[in-house]
Amino acid sequence: MNTIETELINSRTINGEPFSEVLHKSLIAHRIITNPRVIKCGTYYSKERGHFRFRIQCNNQKECPVCRTRVADKRKRQLLKEQMDCLKENGFVYMVTGTLRHRKQDSLKLLQSKLRDSVKRLKNDRGWRKLRQRDMVFHKTVYETVYGEKNGYHPHVMFLFGTKDQNLNKTEIKETLNPYWRTYTGANLDVLKIDSIVTTYPYKDWDYNLRSIFKKMNDEMKERFEKPTLEIMLLCYDHLPDSSSLPLSKSTVIKVLKEMNQNQSYYLGR
Repeated sequence: MNTIETELINSRTINGEPFSEVLHKSLIAHRIITNPRVIKCGTYYSKERGHFRFRIQCNNQKECPVCRTRVADKRKRQLLKEQMDCLKENGFVYMVTGTLRHRKQDSLKLLQSKLRDSVKRLKNDRGWRKLRQRDMVFHKTVYETVYGEKNGYHPHVMFLFGTKDQNLNKTEIKETLNPYWRTYTGANLDVLKIDSIVTTYPYKDWDYNLRSIFKKMNDEMKERFEKPTLEIMLLCYDHLPDSSSLPLSKSTVIKVLKEMNQNQSYYLGR
């Protein structure tokens, strides 16, 4: 096992450099990141008395892995606190997931546009406003896109919210929202009640363990890949001598990441 692989497995650095900064360089090198400000993120404005000062922070969490990593822990703690506070006060936490009917040949741009429009229309409907009045104490809307060679792009949205209404349940939530969602998308909503085990979604920890990654690549659930996994695949291709066992080719990984960066609506913690 080479030094790079050992460091990827045992830490969040590659050759002593933070993982997020190495990823940032790879995304720039493959022209996945093209935004000038995101490219400059981490560089220095000026040199003062022989020391570099004032590093640029682009604050673009959607595109920049450095800024995403910098704020993720804080936002994850905030999300966990909101859920725990709600549960401690005898409230309930629900996660509603909305998908689209789609075909393999559908472009990500088309699907994202349809998803954004469907979410906008849902939130303007009577059913959503009715739920917001049911003693809702917090809510989050998160977009995510996964990709698989069999079915193409699969964008979806998650609504995470807490309520103190003791009479609200999964069945009522689905019966209230699903007719609207099905009209807009042709798909059904999935409603999950989160009891004692709170979720860090969408702030999922990245998997830095290559052995674990390669194992998961062979699992059925890994026929579709989310953005962080695709980014790790790219690093494997860039830094490991033999990545031929990865399920997607390097050209496919680069193409998909480019399209995700150009089109996705995914914004953490909105």
